[in-house]
Amino acid sequence: MKYNLLHLLIFLVSINYIYSQEKISPDFEKTYFIGKKPEKIKDNIFAENLFRMLYYKIQPEEKHKIGYLDEKGKIVIKQKYNMSSDFYGDYANIIKDSVYGYINKNGNEVLFEDLDKVFFYYNDTGIAKKNGKYGLINRKGDSLTNFKYNMISLFDFNSFKASTDNGKDLIFDENGEIIFNKNLEFDISSNSFDSDSLFIFRKKINNQKFKGIVNIKNKIIVDPIYESIFNLEDREFFAVKNDNKYGFINKSGTVIIPLAYDDIKFEIREDLIAVKINDKWGYINRENKVIIPFIYDEANTFSNGLAFVRKENKYGWINKKNKVKINFSQEKTGLPVFSEGLTVFKKDEKFGYMNKKGKVVIPANYDLAFYFNNGLAYVSKDGKVGYIDKNGNEVIPIKFKQLWYVSENRIRFVK
Repeated sequence: MKYNLLHLLIFLVSINYIYSQEKISPDFEKTYFIGKKPEKIKDNIFAENLFRMLYYKIQPEEKHKIGYLDEKGKIVIKQKYNMSSDFYGDYANIIKDSVYGYINKNGNEVLFEDLDKVFFYYNDTGIAKKNGKYGLINRKGDSLTNFKYNMISLFDFNSFKASTDNGKDLIFDENGEIIFNKNLEFDISSNSFDSDSLFIFRKKINNQKFKGIVNIKNKIIVDPIYESIFNLEDREFFAVKNDNKYGFINKSGTVIIPLAYDDIKFEIREDLIAVKINDKWGYINRENKVIIPFIYDEANTFSNGLAFVRKENKYGWINKKNKVKINFSQEKTGLPVFSEGLTVFKKDEKFGYMNKKGKVVIPANYDLAFYFNNGLAYVSKDGKVGYIDKNGNEVIPIKFKQLWYVSENRIRFVK
């Protein structure tokens, strides 16, 4: 999922509150916004745990501590952490008694008492803070860069983006070597590393910032002529915006879909794109051919061959031929996606699950329900949370104060 810049700005401003342990129960719309799906994947550099760990404010000792369960609900690591992350590979990040570090799946700890903050993702290079500045370290705590950067963030699985005092960014690899923008020639706008090593950059022209695309060898691929350029999960197209109109270009900068749309969904799924024109939504293909006419008041991306759409005040599911597959009698849930053949539905302020034919598989008995992932779904009832299977059986009983997502066969919990 790629994000509207205004939403991202609002999110970052409010992140200290949202992701402090003062509000330990996650805001699912925000979690959806960050990660899109509960599973953690190597190219999901918007990992919610990065924000939790780096922006976290140490909480008083009386706050609930976090531990880990296995997928059968057995406690494998006791509750003793102020904050912790999912497991990324063999390790998870922790804060214990105000000290940052990490653990392995057996709960063996490595703590960094001389560092103010530490966060590792999938590899063995970590982001750390010391004396008010950020740098990169390895798992032994050895410095890979100087501690002189205003912030360092994940840029992809093996690279990092570091903010300098002059407002421009460097890109480091996992060894702490600069791989792009060593001379700070470009004002990097990208928040992730394109698969073809392309970067979105900004340039001020006539007191207005425009965006273009440059490759890792400093060759400009697309001149800075757009007000906005957006990376897409699709990896073949970029979305672009000028004069409040959206379109799409390819990686050579050729306009493939003209800048003619008032709004778009920043995902291309099943070769269809939801776009808006004249206050109505429809779907086009990669050649800009209208596949589903502009007749909807709201539209979402396709998943499992279906899309959740709205006509006036009624919601339903259509297929790629614009045939209604689940009638327009549905309530909005905020989770308009099929996952593992099921989707969340809402009835009388409760949540359950239905299949692609609209048949109720699990009744609406829950106060909150989330996607199925690896055969399990997170649900909440009467202030407690747990995991159910596709038959509605409680695999992990609904008795916990808080659970997080399954990650590497481990689940964070607060009891």
